[in-house]
Parts: sequence; C-alpha cells; structure tokens
Amino acid sequence: MLPLSPPSAPATGDLSPATPPVSHVDGKQTGLLAGLGLAAWMEFYTFDAVNLVLPDMAGSFGVSHDEASWLLIAFSASLFWGMAVSIWLAGYVGYLRYILGSIGLFAIASMGCAFATDFGTMLMWRTVSGFAGAGLAMWWRGSVYLLIPRPRRSVSMMRISIMIYLSTAAGLLLSGYVTDRYTWRWLFVPNIVVAVAAIGLLLRHYPKVVRPTDVRARGIDMPGLLLLAVALVCTQVVMTRGQAMDWFGSPEIRILAWAAISAFVLFVGWQLHHRNNVRLHRLDLLRHRDVAASVVLGVLAGIVVSGSTYALPEFLRTVYSPGLDATHTGRILCVYALTAAAIRPLVTRSVGKFGPRKVLAFAFILLTVSMSLMSRLITTDTPYGYFALPLILYAFCLSPVLSALASGTVARLPQDLQLDAVAVYMTFRQFGMSLGVTLVTVVLAWREQLHSSRLFDFLYSASVQVNEWMTSATTLLMQRGMSATQARSAAEALLAETAIRQARTLAYADAFVFMASVGLVALCFVPLMSPPPSKG
Repeated sequence: MLPLSPPSAPATGDLSPATPPVSHVDGKQTGLLAGLGLAAWMEFYTFDAVNLVLPDMAGSFGVSHDEASWLLIAFSASLFWGMAVSIWLAGYVGYLRYILGSIGLFAIASMGCAFATDFGTMLMWRTVSGFAGAGLAMWWRGSVYLLIPRPRRSVSMMRISIMIYLSTAAGLLLSGYVTDRYTWRWLFVPNIVVAVAAIGLLLRHYPKVVRPTDVRARGIDMPGLLLLAVALVCTQVVMTRGQAMDWFGSPEIRILAWAAISAFVLFVGWQLHHRNNVRLHRLDLLRHRDVAASVVLGVLAGIVVSGSTYALPEFLRTVYSPGLDATHTGRILCVYALTAAAIRPLVTRSVGKFGPRKVLAFAFILLTVSMSLMSRLITTDTPYGYFALPLILYAFCLSPVLSALASGTVARLPQDLQLDAVAVYMTFRQFGMSLGVTLVTVVLAWREQLHSSRLFDFLYSASVQVNEWMTSATTLLMQRGMSATQARSAAEALLAETAIRQARTLAYADAFVFMASVGLVALCFVPLMSPPPSKG
C-alpha cells in the first residue's frame, strides 16, 4: 500500500477541509471492503436485534415497555453525538486508529450488555455502544469517499451495503432463535468474533493515511461539544418525559425546552462563526442545494426507519393476538432486509439511468404506500404473513433512498469537501433516527390514551350490545363452576382487557399513519435536489 500525502498547509486564517487530497488504494480492495463491511455489520446487526427482543429485556430487568424503550433512545442519542464528533475525532487520533478503537469499544460494550445485571448498567453499556457505533456507521462510508477512487465508489458502497442488509437479517433471525431457546444475552456474543475478523482485515488492508496537521484537526472545539451535548440531552428528556409531565404545563419541561433551543442556536452560530477554526462541522455546506436536500430528506427518512423498526416488532410481540415469539417475529421482519440486499445491485444501475431525483420520488411514494398498508393491517387477528407485502415495499424504499441521497448530493461536491458533507448528512440522518423512536412512543402514548377514553366511555354507557356480551360471558363462566359474583367480576376484567388491547392496536395503526405522513412530507422535498446534468 502506498502512503497518502499529507494535505498542504492552509493559508493563515483559512479553515481547511477535513480530508486529505484524493486518495488511492491498490487494486486489491476486497480485504478493505470486507473489513469495513464487518465493522458496520456489528452496529446494524445489534440495532435490529435489540429492537426485536426489547420485550424480553424488559421482562428480565422488571421494567415497563416504555422504560425499556430508553435502551433504544439512549443508543440513538449517543450515536448521534458520536456521529457529530466523528470527523474531528478521526482526524485527531488518526483514521485507522479511530476505526479500530470504535470496533474494540463496541465489542467491549456488547459484552457489557450481555453480562448486565440491572437496567441501569444495561442503559450505560447501550450508551457506550451508541458512541462506538458512530465510528462504525460513519466511517465505512467515510472511508470509501476517502480511499476509493470516484469511478469505483458506487460498486464499493453497493458491496458494503449488501453486507449491512445481510447483517440486519442475521440479527433478526439469530437473536430470535437464541432468545426463545436460551437467553437474549447470547445475541451480543457474535460481535466479538466479527470484531476480531474486522480488526485483522483492516490492519492488513487499510492504507496508511497521514494524519492531518491543520489547526482544525489538532484542536478541540470544546464550546461546540458542550453546546451539542446540552441540546441533545435536553431534547431527549423533553421528548421522552413530556407526555408524563403534561408537556409545557410543566415548568421543568419549559426550562429544558428553552435550554435545548438556546443550546442548538448557539451551536449553529458557533459552527458558522469566522473565528471558530476548530469547528466540528462545516455547516456552511448547507448553503449548497444538494447538501441541504440530503439533510432534510435524511432527517425524515431517519424518523421513519427507526420508528418503524421499533413499532412493528413491539406490536407483534406485545399486542398482536396471540403474541408472537421472537423467532417468528424475526422471520417476518427479515423479509425487508433480505429484499433490500437482493435489489441493491439494481439500485446502483437505476440511479445512474434515471437520476437520483426520480429514484427518490419513487422510493418515498413506496414508503408512503408501505406505511399506509401497514396501518390497515394492524389488527389483532391479521395473519402475520400478511405483513410481508408492506415490508417488501419498505425494502424497495429503504435501499434506493440511502443510495440515491449519497450519489445525488455528496458525490456532486468537490473531492476535498465530500468527507465534511458526508459527516453533515450522516449526523442529521442520525438526528432523525434518534427522534424516530421518541416520536413514535409519544404518538403511541397520546393515541392510546385517546382511544382508551373513547372505548371506556362507550363501555360505561351501558349500551345494549355491551350488556348482552356481559350477560353471555357471565353465564358461560358460571357454567364452568364460578359463582355469580366471581363470573361477573371475571367478565368485567375480560372486557376491560379486550378494550385496552383494542386501544393499543388502534394506537399502533395511528403510529404507522404518522410515519406515512412523514414519507409524504419527504416526497414534497425531493424537488429541493438539483436536477441531474443534461447529457446533451
């Protein structure tokens, strides 16, 4: 491997880009791509696996499903913060060293999750996993832009993307199997094997890249780090505790909301300030039409991706009647991952033939249709195999969206700005993903409360149908040996349980309507992208 030349020194007062000049690797890229793919494999494998077995984790730690969702929210929030600092941190400690450190830390956190004895410890290790996962999720893509010549990037990204989709399928299938037959703790063990293989491949095949020596790479944007952390923590607390604390009727929520807004505004202003030469992000790139488009669409896509991958397994496992075990839920969910892997080679050709805007418009139309169809199928007695169709449609959205956003936005920028643009896009997309689970849990709590109120008002109105059902159920229970009083109480409890299940079912249907609406909004923003250059 040939070492890369260091970047030329910037003029005094200029803010240098985050990347060295155009990079080159030799023709043997298979080992490099395999190492990057395995590194990303760990994060994506674990993300969907934990989503699937969240009810089992809640049972093990004795917490509610709402409290268990903090395992996802903490992971996503930490991943977002790690994504925001990943460009600076990689330049500060060295690109390969940062990737290897992220792999090692993720493996350690995986073992911490496997051996966690209480919910607080598990939450801590999930937070550590999120920070480490930022390096894995960001730098497989960043390394491709940094190391692979432009003509070969699309094929390289396609190969790694296929590995990522297969890792998702493996996570869903394996975690379901080991959870039902042994314990969910075993799902974290494969990360150790994958980590060893990834480190070995990257040590052998990752080229020597000289660390940048400019002021931005060697400095620390401490005000930016603190402002971003304050904005993130306050936002997450507002979104997760707002429902329980009466939203802005609570003085604590109002204070946290103002703190989040103020910190975010100050962060943006500081990143754009001409005196900040160690900024974390080149937010000035948002003036570029295509970068702005990637950010808006990335946030909206992130909301739907994380929201849907949380909502569907939760519904199938905790509300659906009869509730599915982890194995059967994983089998039906892996349909979307396997479909996305199968169509990924076609996506690259479609983007080249039709252009990113048309491909994105098609993808977001399918996303809206998929979420709308899912909302219609959310009933307690829908055969679970019927969910395969909307999941296939979802895959036909997911695979093109992530590919077209990269090729249609970041790839159009000059080489020395692409890594910064990738960082901006990935950070905002992760911001959307961190919001996704939070927003869906808020929608579920709000709509369940609304539907419960309406259903119980109807039941307590003593309608003819309810009275007939109560009489029939009471008589049936008395025939089975219960006294009249016991039978009446049991019938009332059964009626209340049925009403609660129905209210939760309607709430999940509303959550998918919400995500369909987000897809429709994203479709409206597709024209923000600049049209492809004329071939004439």
